[in-house]
Amino acid sequence: MAATLEPTNNKAQENLQDEIKELQLSLPNEPWFVWPMYLYQGSWCLSYILGGIISFKTRFQAHDTDIILASLPKTRTTWLKSLIFAIVNRTKFSDDFTQHPFRTKNPHQLIEHLEINVYEEVNGYEPDLSELPLPRLFATHMSYLSLPDSIKNSKCRIVYVCRNPFDTFVSTWHFYQEFEPCKGIKPDLDMMEKYVDMFCSGVSPWGPYEDHVLGYWKKSNQNSQKVLFLEYEGLKKDPEAHLKRLAEFYVDMFFSFVVLKV
Repeated sequence: MAATLEPTNNKAQENLQDEIKELQLSLPNEPWFVWPMYLYQGSWCLSYILGGIISFKTRFQAHDTDIILASLPKTRTTWLKSLIFAIVNRTKFSDDFTQHPFRTKNPHQLIEHLEINVYEEVNGYEPDLSELPLPRLFATHMSYLSLPDSIKNSKCRIVYVCRNPFDTFVSTWHFYQEFEPCKGIKPDLDMMEKYVDMFCSGVSPWGPYEDHVLGYWKKSNQNSQKVLFLEYEGLKKDPEAHLKRLAEFYVDMFFSFVVLKV
């Protein structure tokens, strides 16, 4: 569910904007279609999201009951958002499906991206997350190493989904061409080869691809109660088995949550 917005201190907002501008001058950068992209703390970030990333890292306080969906863009995040929301809210709307949020909202409105939607710093406002229903559901494209300490140090759960690099790039390539600022671009083979080389070299939004995937994969091996690592291809081939994995991953959290409510 969406967070409400509260006015921020104008001076604090100005300071943040000044900090971002100063930071951009010091960071390595590469063009990505019509936007500059900056290498910030080991990941490539599009210029218009950098403010949201900084705000998210410095302001977000995780709850032990939070559920975070992590992924790179274009790895079938939308599908997994739908599954997670349906599982978490399976008892709330079981008697009357006509009232189910899926009838009026898409998955991105029900599970918002923290650095893109929640902390985007629109018009001097910041999110008030205090009224969100528990467990809170969020998403992020940030790498595991770049996550706020409150997420890494709390008992909140992370579900990560990856997709093979070929399909991830192809979907990403077509996705950015649909943005309004990119409509005038006439992509050709030379341009595609350039972006393939960039992607393979680790220069792409939220990349490097390998570092992003391996970061969550390693953490899932170190602590399987913290991170559940899923592959889209496996989810597509056997959704029933993966739904069981999701349910098992959350079962003790839901039990503890019910006890707390009682």
